[in-house]
Amino acid sequence: MIPFSKLLLLVFSVFACGGLVLIFKWKNEKLLKLLLAYSGAFILALCLFHLLPDVYEGLHNPTQTGWLIIAGFLLQLLLDYISGGIEHGHMHTDNHSHHHGHSHDHSHEHKHPVMQRFPWMLMLGLCTHAFIEGIPLLFNQSGGDLYTAIIFHNIPISITLMTLFIIAGKSVTNSLTALIIFALMTPLGALAAYYIFPEGGASADHFGLMALAFVIGIFLHISTTILFESDQNHRFNLIKLLTILLGILSVLILD
Repeated sequence: MIPFSKLLLLVFSVFACGGLVLIFKWKNEKLLKLLLAYSGAFILALCLFHLLPDVYEGLHNPTQTGWLIIAGFLLQLLLDYISGGIEHGHMHTDNHSHHHGHSHDHSHEHKHPVMQRFPWMLMLGLCTHAFIEGIPLLFNQSGGDLYTAIIFHNIPISITLMTLFIIAGKSVTNSLTALIIFALMTPLGALAAYYIFPEGGASADHFGLMALAFVIGIFLHISTTILFESDQNHRFNLIKLLTILLGILSVLILD
């Protein structure tokens, strides 16, 4: 079980990273893609080497565990539709110029699809995702590993979120409100689950493992989506490959 003080660090890490983007108007999409690739590889390796073995060993029911993982995977598919895929870095901010053989060009900026409608739809999907991730944090021996995965996952998400709000021309007030809401969601998920089982015990541990299996399904969807998405022109960049290997090695070093 992680201490409650670490929940405050979760809030701070999101707010600090997103706040820096908002202050400096940072829009480096290439660097963000590398950061996402690192976090995706880190989360996938952490699931395979730590979280999955702990869940299968703790639940003693491989079939139930498999269904919970699949359920989390499928829920993330739905949340992707609501949020537009911000959990794995979808921004759609590229500018494309089209030449038509006459004296001027036509430039089209493809903004994030959800930002073209109402940004709180993006927040609904993103916050549901973050809230669910927090549910198993305070319940079982894998809490430390899950905490590490969420930290590595939420930092690039907070950067992506603020980048989207900057590109969409949202006000500083709206941007900070969105960042604060997102930063609070994972700790609120942990606290909500804790108040259901304040005394702990075997029932709480079992519930925590089931919730963790569900979150693993979410992580598997996000990490594989990040890693298998092609770069521009469908070329797999050598730097991205090295970044992915670094993410995997980072998990091995933690052992």
